[in-house]
Amino acid sequence: MHRVRAEENALLLWNGALARTAYISGEELHALRAWADGEDNGFSERLKGLGIISDAAKATIREAIAKAAKQKAPANSFCAPESIHIELTSRCPLNCPQCYKEQAKTDLAFAVLLDAIRQADEMHVFQIALGGGEPLVYPHLLAAVAEISGRGMGVSITTSGVGLTRAFLSELRNAGLHHMQFSLNGSSEEIHSRSRDGYAHTINALRLAGEAGISFGINWVARMDNIDDFPALTEKAKGLHANNINILRYKPSAKECYAAICLSADKQLFLEDAVKSTVGISIKVDSAFTNLLCHVNGRTSFFSGCGAGRRFLAMDADGYYRPCSHIPLKERANSLKELWYTSANLAAFRFAGDKIKEPCASCGFLNGCLGCRAVMLGRTGDFYAGDISCPFQTQNRRACI
Repeated sequence: MHRVRAEENALLLWNGALARTAYISGEELHALRAWADGEDNGFSERLKGLGIISDAAKATIREAIAKAAKQKAPANSFCAPESIHIELTSRCPLNCPQCYKEQAKTDLAFAVLLDAIRQADEMHVFQIALGGGEPLVYPHLLAAVAEISGRGMGVSITTSGVGLTRAFLSELRNAGLHHMQFSLNGSSEEIHSRSRDGYAHTINALRLAGEAGISFGINWVARMDNIDDFPALTEKAKGLHANNINILRYKPSAKECYAAICLSADKQLFLEDAVKSTVGISIKVDSAFTNLLCHVNGRTSFFSGCGAGRRFLAMDADGYYRPCSHIPLKERANSLKELWYTSANLAAFRFAGDKIKEPCASCGFLNGCLGCRAVMLGRTGDFYAGDISCPFQTQNRRACI
């Protein structure tokens, strides 16, 4: 599954099967145009090797390049979300210690969901991630998956796996589901249970997904009470034949003391080494862990850090759009396109770099990182606070002198 989207003087290319996106601009865009006109080159060969383009897409890419010259995106963002994260329900049969969600019992109205899917397709959104609460309890899940997949967008589900059966997994796959992420915080029930419920359910669901041959991975939240277990967790994931481990940053929760749970500086450096040294499974770092992500990748481009309001958008179970599901900023919108171009909430994220305070303000990775605004707001009450716990700041500044 491939999609091509014209951006402002750029292209965004997506390979759904590999969950890989490429942003092409400048000289690389000229090289891609030359390839589309029949001139193979090193850049086009590299993209073909990565599965981003194929010869069958030449006409589509020529068309998109012509359109890109006329596109106008909101400042500091794409012309449309790359992905939308939708909370189908706030209901969940588990009661995880680390959960940051309010204990409401709301299902997203199906008509609202269908309208959001339709508008996302019209804006050429690449993929929609379905979550909760626990999305498996949402009564219209199969219909939602079929609607998204039928429109050519990628569709994934993030779940604890509670209640998943072989039969329901088969129905999800037949409806067009592309990928699942299962929440697992430890290689053993003892470690997992420090922060999450339902270990046996998750392990059973992971085994069912492996047997079914569906693409799946593991969401692991980095915490002081499980960080030393990460090497064992990676071996567990390999044994279960998971496609990836997605490392998530711990967010403030009303149920826990953030200072006791968040990673210390030395454990953040330990995690950096673990990410770089792990082999045999794909390790992904969520964009909320922007300081780690930028440091591991050595990236300083504007789109390499937090993507809230710039690359992705969230919708909660009450039908409100949010820049990020962890931030209380929310608004309703009849027009997704109008919201994307005019929302003050989204602008707060897009221009956060202009107001972020020290120690981040003078960091060389600032515009490629922006920190996690949800963590800073939750810890300090200040959306623009700098991250005093980041262990990479001195290195970043030294690299930019």
